[in-house]
Amino acid sequence: MIYRKKMLPYDMARSMGRLVDGLWPDEEEESNSQWLPAVDICEKGDSIQFKVELPGIPREDIEIEVSNGVLSIRGEKKAAEEVKGETWHRREFRYGSFVRSFTLPTEMKADEAAASFKEGVLLVTIPKEEKALHRKIEIKG
Repeated sequence: MIYRKKMLPYDMARSMGRLVDGLWPDEEEESNSQWLPAVDICEKGDSIQFKVELPGIPREDIEIEVSNGVLSIRGEKKAAEEVKGETWHRREFRYGSFVRSFTLPTEMKADEAAASFKEGVLLVTIPKEEKALHRKIEIKG
């Protein structure tokens, strides 16, 4: 027969608290990790779209360039200034600079790339070359 100690509500709450705290890394661990924004890449009929989540970053702190067939998106999310007298109990927001780079297919019109930024989401659209588009060929004769 196995004897189990009956847990009181206080003990259960303490155990749950330790379990939940273990789900998030300590501040020291987080500050050592690199921050990278999430990216969705979607190929449409005549273009490729890159959708990048950049909440809290002003558009002037974002740089986009295409060089040697590589799209690079750079930026920096700056930390909020700490106010004297405030006591932080947890800081989970990530800050710092980032770079995301993607190799493009060779049949892209990089010089016609366009970008828009709305509600913290960057959308970069790069059209495909005419020869890369799928088309049917009519048989003559």
